[in-house]
Amino acid sequence: MVARIDALRLIAQEFPQEPVVFTCGSTSREMASADRRDNHLYVVDAMGLVSSIVLGLSLGLGDDAQGKVVGVEGDGGMLMNLNALSSIGYLQPANLLLIVLDNQAYASTGGQHTFTDRLDLADIADSCHFRTWRTDELEGLKQAIAEARQAPGPCFIRMRIDPGNTPVPLLQDDPVTLGHTFTRWLASNRC
Repeated sequence: MVARIDALRLIAQEFPQEPVVFTCGSTSREMASADRRDNHLYVVDAMGLVSSIVLGLSLGLGDDAQGKVVGVEGDGGMLMNLNALSSIGYLQPANLLLIVLDNQAYASTGGQHTFTDRLDLADIADSCHFRTWRTDELEGLKQAIAEARQAPGPCFIRMRIDPGNTPVPLLQDDPVTLGHTFTRWLASNRC
C-alpha cells in the first residue's frame, strides 16, 4: 500500500486545472504542504462534507465544468455521510469524481478503527449507481483516474492506503480565507 501524501501528490498532478475538494484534518494538511494550489478547497473542521460539496459544485457547474469536479475523502468522512452517495447516485452528475483514501482509521482524530475492513465503500457506491474502481497502488490509482476521466459520472475510486499521517505543519488558515481563495479561482476559471 501507499502513504496518503503520495496518493495526494498524484491526484494534484492529475488534476492541475479542475476543482478539487479535500477532506479535513491530515488530508488537507498533507495536500497543502505537498502541493498547495488555488483550485484546491481544503475543508478544515468539517468532516464528512466533501461528497456534499462536490455534488453542489458538479450540479452548479453542469456542462460548464471542464473535466471532472473531484472530491478527496477519507473512509471515516465517507462513513459519516453515506447518505450523500444515495443523493449523488440519484442525481447522476456526469462530471463528478469521488476518490476515497481508505486507511481503515480515523487518522486525524487518533487512529480509531473504522468499519471498512468489513464494509467496502466501493460496493456501497456501486449500489448507488456510481462507476467504481478499487486499487491499493499508485499505478492503479493513475489508471483508475484515466478511466474515470473518460467515463460519464458519477465515478468513485476507493484507494486503500497505509494508516498513519505524514508529519507536516498545521494548516492554520481561516476556513473563510480558504473558501474565498477557492471561489475566486472558481469564478475566474469557470464563469
